[in-house]
Amino acid sequence: MYENTVVSNSTALIFLAKINKLNLLRDIFGKIIIPEEVYFEVAVKGCGRPGSEEIRLAIKDWIIVKKVRNKELKKLLSLILDEGEAACIALALEIKADYVILDDLMARKIASSLELNIIGTIGIILLAKKLKLIDNPKSIILSLRRAGFWLSENLLKKVLELAEDG
Repeated sequence: MYENTVVSNSTALIFLAKINKLNLLRDIFGKIIIPEEVYFEVAVKGCGRPGSEEIRLAIKDWIIVKKVRNKELKKLLSLILDEGEAACIALALEIKADYVILDDLMARKIASSLELNIIGTIGIILLAKKLKLIDNPKSIILSLRRAGFWLSENLLKKVLELAEDG
């Protein structure tokens, strides 16, 4: 397990919960921090949707909800990104997070320009394989895809090759 400060957006939480792999985040990072906006998206607005109950239980255990203090930065980022992504990046900068979990390309570009270390849902799966937490990343990646996680055919092919190479 890595002892890092990690801030997550909703996508990884939702999709890992949908395929019963939310525990990978806990197993890799111990605790995850989410902004209130992400909490609202996954636990309130998403109540009753697949994976929402698993996320709500994790919030009582190993997911920590924090408020973004820098409202101006969040507001500025919200001009380009959705509210959860904007809050996630603002919070990661505020608390000097070691990693921020983002999947949206624009959010990743902005986070990268702000010198944040980024990992996405697929990166988490590949890291779990590297740490020997899972044996078959290919089946997990395909499960994510069946659950609605979007990957271009080109990227899917590359990721599946990486999953096999280890």
